[in-house]
Amino acid sequence: MLRKARRSPIALSKLLCATFILLFYVFYSRLNPPALTIGQPLPKRPSIQFEKWRNNTGKADMERRKRVREAMEHTFRGYRNKAWGEDDIQPVSGGAKNSRNGWGAFIVDSSTTLAVMGMWEELNQEITFIVDEIDFRMANGLVDPFETTIRYLGAIVSIVELGDSGIIPNSVLTASKREGILKKATTLAEGLLRAFEPSTGLSWPRIDFISGPEIANDPSIGPARAGSNFLELCTLSKLTKDPEYCNKATRAWSSLVRNRYVEELPGLVDSRIRIDSGQPIGRDRSWDSGHDSYYEYLIKANLLLPHSQNAKVYRDRWLQAAEAVRHNLTTRSAPCQNHVMSHLYMGKWSGHWYINEMSHLACFAPGNLLLGGRHLLRSDLVTLGQALLEGCRHVYKSSPIGLGPEAFSWEPAAGSQNATFGPVTERQHKELQNYGFWVADPRYKLRPEYAESLFYAFRITGEKRYRDWAWDLFNALETHCKTGFGYAGIEDVRVEKNQVSWIDHTESYWAAETLKYLYLIFESVGTISLDDWIFTTEGHLIKRGR
Repeated sequence: MLRKARRSPIALSKLLCATFILLFYVFYSRLNPPALTIGQPLPKRPSIQFEKWRNNTGKADMERRKRVREAMEHTFRGYRNKAWGEDDIQPVSGGAKNSRNGWGAFIVDSSTTLAVMGMWEELNQEITFIVDEIDFRMANGLVDPFETTIRYLGAIVSIVELGDSGIIPNSVLTASKREGILKKATTLAEGLLRAFEPSTGLSWPRIDFISGPEIANDPSIGPARAGSNFLELCTLSKLTKDPEYCNKATRAWSSLVRNRYVEELPGLVDSRIRIDSGQPIGRDRSWDSGHDSYYEYLIKANLLLPHSQNAKVYRDRWLQAAEAVRHNLTTRSAPCQNHVMSHLYMGKWSGHWYINEMSHLACFAPGNLLLGGRHLLRSDLVTLGQALLEGCRHVYKSSPIGLGPEAFSWEPAAGSQNATFGPVTERQHKELQNYGFWVADPRYKLRPEYAESLFYAFRITGEKRYRDWAWDLFNALETHCKTGFGYAGIEDVRVEKNQVSWIDHTESYWAAETLKYLYLIFESVGTISLDDWIFTTEGHLIKRGR
């Protein structure tokens, strides 16, 4: 008869010790997930939004949300009464103008913001106009594929996504209107596909919808034009089950994503790029204007199609570019005479010259770094995004009217990059002394990038200060930009409060992005969660891939 072997006290203690170590490791790993680096396999999908909300901080701020919605109501009312069917409202004079081929850019671009805010009567008017009135087969002038894709096509596919997800009620987006909207998207996309150069897949900067691409004297484009149609066209492929659109978008930026040319700063592609060969003919490298949304879309492509054959490539290329931001593009400002705190800003390179200038457009980068850093479990990149956002905040806060300029410069701290620009005028020297930067372009054009990054920062970190900064921004907009027919930009943000001079033009991104991001900052954090939705570069919403 066999007897069960008895375990000795020593063996039993070793077993208990090993079990304890294993349990501790599992528990610790869940609390402290490893950071993701280039080349590692994709982990299980993490949560992007902050999860440990306390004391109702994640609930809607009802009063502030209401105030932003009223701003959208005022914007829509001015446009509806004075410029309906035209691309733009002139908010000071009450006139109208066409800058986006006469298809009613404001109507299309603002539609997804109306959906987010639940303005169903106004949205119904816009959807009816899109279905019944717009003819994308004809255009007033040459078509800009980049602007048309992000403003028109992005909004239209987003309407379908919002309807399919139940955010837009069936009474507003009926089955027949959904069919009509999707048909408009395919008609527009068919026209835009003609802009892609057959030999390289890159898009020409202008196209005649009748005769084809306009061959420019300078047949080259920047990275943003090559890479800012992926989300829109791949979503259209999903909705129509026609892979051609996504295939075109994939090829359009493949020469950048899988760059065969040496990158002096790994992750940053050289620009400009010849359309007919894909060869870089310039040495500009940045995350600023002309480059920005290419890098923005790398991480968002990974979020949209996480199981595609290119998902890891998009992720790794974004990580390379984010590392280049940290090591090659950002510099801290030198201490100024008035002992203003040093801030982190993001410059750019032109050949061997470090351009110590940052445009308002580049204030999107903090939000993108926060998004990618959180998605890829890179807390260092989240911190980098927060530091850059504080720099943008400082520029806004230093203005007498609380609004940031179109562009500014700074002197990098000793030991970092050599500056290309220095202050020239007496006023610029004084600004540098007082604030640690000087204004290069004093206009404020109702741009959304600062509000966009505040939105990502609040949703990802849960820090209340970002809501407070957004409220400061909104109050500045209400005080200095509100007109009888909408909201206007400012000629010079450096003037005193009673000397503001308006710009009589409102770009459609004011309604598509600026007001949307401000509204969502004060909305409940469960509404349009970053765990479920991706924002295009124009602020339109598409469903995140599973």
